[in-house]
Amino acid sequence: MNMMTQEELLLKAQMQFDALKQSILDHTEDQTRIDRVERNVVANLLSSGLTLLQAFVAGAGTGDEGEQVSQGDRTLQRSDEPRKRWYRSVFGKLPIVRWVYARGAKKKIEYAPTDARLGLPRGEYSYVLEDWSQRLCVKEPFAEGVDGLSSILGVAPSVETAEEINRRMAEHAEAFRIQQPTPPPTEAETILVATADGTSVPMVGEDRSEAPHPQANGRSGATRRAYVGAVYSIEPFVRKPQDVLNELFRDEASTRRPRPQGKRLWAEMAATVGGSVMSGSDHVFVELAIDVKTRDPDDLKTLVCLMDGERKLWDLKQEWLGRAIEILDFFHALERIRKVSKVVQPEDKSHREVWVTDQTRDLLNGNVGTVIRRWRRLKRKAEKAKSWTSENLETVSSAITYFTNNRHRMCYDEYLSKGYPIGSGVVEGACRNLVKDRLDCTGMHWRLAGARAMLKTRALYLNGEWDDFVEFRIQREQQSLYQNAA
Repeated sequence: MNMMTQEELLLKAQMQFDALKQSILDHTEDQTRIDRVERNVVANLLSSGLTLLQAFVAGAGTGDEGEQVSQGDRTLQRSDEPRKRWYRSVFGKLPIVRWVYARGAKKKIEYAPTDARLGLPRGEYSYVLEDWSQRLCVKEPFAEGVDGLSSILGVAPSVETAEEINRRMAEHAEAFRIQQPTPPPTEAETILVATADGTSVPMVGEDRSEAPHPQANGRSGATRRAYVGAVYSIEPFVRKPQDVLNELFRDEASTRRPRPQGKRLWAEMAATVGGSVMSGSDHVFVELAIDVKTRDPDDLKTLVCLMDGERKLWDLKQEWLGRAIEILDFFHALERIRKVSKVVQPEDKSHREVWVTDQTRDLLNGNVGTVIRRWRRLKRKAEKAKSWTSENLETVSSAITYFTNNRHRMCYDEYLSKGYPIGSGVVEGACRNLVKDRLDCTGMHWRLAGARAMLKTRALYLNGEWDDFVEFRIQREQQSLYQNAA
C-alpha cells in the first residue's frame, strides 16, 4: 500500500500551516468579521491536526518483526500482507496499515506491534473522542451530545455507538470506585452522614418492573426503581427549633451553615450478582457500608443515617449500618403536615399557614406524640360529623401512620442540640440531578443495561472524578490488550 512517509506528512502539515498564515493576512486585508476568521482557523487547525496525527502514526512504523515471533510457548506467523484498521480521532478518520501476527492464516490476531506501540484502543474510536463525546452524553441525551460534538469537530460517533461506548466505560466504574482514595480526614467534620433514596426510571417493555412502586407517579409498571446513595462528612451545626422555624417561615437563612465535605454519590438498579439478582437498594447499602467503614474504620465519628420513610431502606440500614443514628428527613415530615393542613384548613390560606407553623413547632420541639394525638382527635371528630371525604380521611390516616412508624426517628430537638443535619437535601438533590434530569426526560425509555451504565458514569462525572476515571479505564484496557505483547 502506498502510504506517505512521516517526512512527507510533516511537510504537508507545514504547507497547511503556511496556507493558514496567508489566510490570516488575506482576511486582514479584506477586513473579514472576526467570528468568520475564527471558524476558518478552527477548520484549518483540525485539518492540520489530522495530518500531524498521520505523521505520528507513520513514525511508529508498520510493525514488521520478521516472519515469526515467539511469545512464551507460542509461535506466531506474520500476515501475508499488511492489514488496515481505522482510527477515528477528534481530527477525523485515518487508516493505520501494519503487519499483524497470529497462529496461522485466518486465525485470530494475537499480536500487532504497531497497535501496541501506539496504544490503540479496542475499537475504532480514539480515547479522546470517547472522552469528549461521553462528557456531553452524561449531561444530555445521546442524540444532543453527539450532535453538539459534531457541530464543533465535524466528527462524532453515531447515537448507537455513543450508547455502546457508555456501556463499555461503565464496566470499569466499580473497579475505579473501589480503588479511589478516601477523602482526606478533617477535624471539624465530626459527623459522617449516610443517606439513600429511590426514584423511578422509565423503561422499555421487557425491562419494566413486574410490580409498580407506590411512588411511580401513576405509570403502572412502566418504570423501574433506581436507588441513589451518598456519604459525606459535615461539621456539627447546633441550632434551636426557633432558628429552623425562622428559616422556614420568615426566610431568615443562616449565615454559617456548614457544607458537606468529601461527598461521593453513586446509583444502582437491580442487577445480577454472582448468579442471583441484587436489588438496587441492596447494592447501594453495600456501597454505603463500605464507604463508611473506609472513612471511619475505628468508628470514631458520629454516624447519622438520614432518609425518608421508605421501610425497605430502614431495614437495610439496620442490616448494614446498625450503629447509625436514624433521622427521618424533616422535610418529608413537613410535606405531610402541609398535606394534612389542606384537609384541616381547606378554605383559609392564612389560617392554614398558622396551623402548619404550630404543627412544625411541636415537631421541632420533640412533641411528635402531641401532633399524633391532635390529628387522631381531628380525624375522630370528622368521622363522627362525616365532614371529610374518604380521600381526606385517607390523607390524615396515612400521615398519622407515617409519624407513628417513624416517631423514634423524629427527635428533632435532640438532633438540633447536637448539631446533626435533619434534611436529606444531598440525596434528594442527587435523585433529581443524577437520575431524573438525565434518565427521565420527555419520551425516554431505557433498557436496563443502558440505564445502569448511565447511572454509573453520570455519578462519577458529578463526583468530579471523570478525568481520573477516564485514565483508569484507559490503563485497564491497555493492560488487557497489550500485557502479553512481545
